[in-house]
Amino acid sequence: MADTVDINELGRSVDPKSLSDEQLISTLGTALRDGNAKDVDPSLFARLVKTASKQQLATVMSSEVRRPVLEAIFGRMSEFYSSKGASGNRQVVHWHIKDGSTTDSFQTVMQNGTCTVTEDTDEDARTALTMPGTEFLKVATNNANPVTLFMTRRLKVSGDVGFATALQKMFQIPSA
Repeated sequence: MADTVDINELGRSVDPKSLSDEQLISTLGTALRDGNAKDVDPSLFARLVKTASKQQLATVMSSEVRRPVLEAIFGRMSEFYSSKGASGNRQVVHWHIKDGSTTDSFQTVMQNGTCTVTEDTDEDARTALTMPGTEFLKVATNNANPVTLFMTRRLKVSGDVGFATALQKMFQIPSA
């Protein structure tokens, strides 16, 4: 693999299943380290997640690129927020991505048509979502239905479950 990787070219031309776990992790790490996460085409990233095996996604989420991948997704969340269906009230959501003993938490605050993301979960949340990293990647790329994940207990919701189901409509999630 080349030292510098265009993640968009990878998403267009390479089947992730043809890569070893190490190659996929190296490629993602290089792309997120050398490039600007905002340069990553969300639809191509969604395709990458869709076509990667469950084992590959699990390996990514247990590797050193876990945090950069999560930061890239949460760092762009405000771009995909649509205040459609949201009230003007301050709505706080805590996101907990949990794999074994590792938990990464983020907070989204939606108010007056904007969405801000922080790594501090210091405000009382209207709802909190807890899921494994592989499931989060699928939800964040529109490759899994959050309601199905909730019904199969792979997504745990505390707080306002009705609001949690409305979250999907508040974001224009890119698809593969």
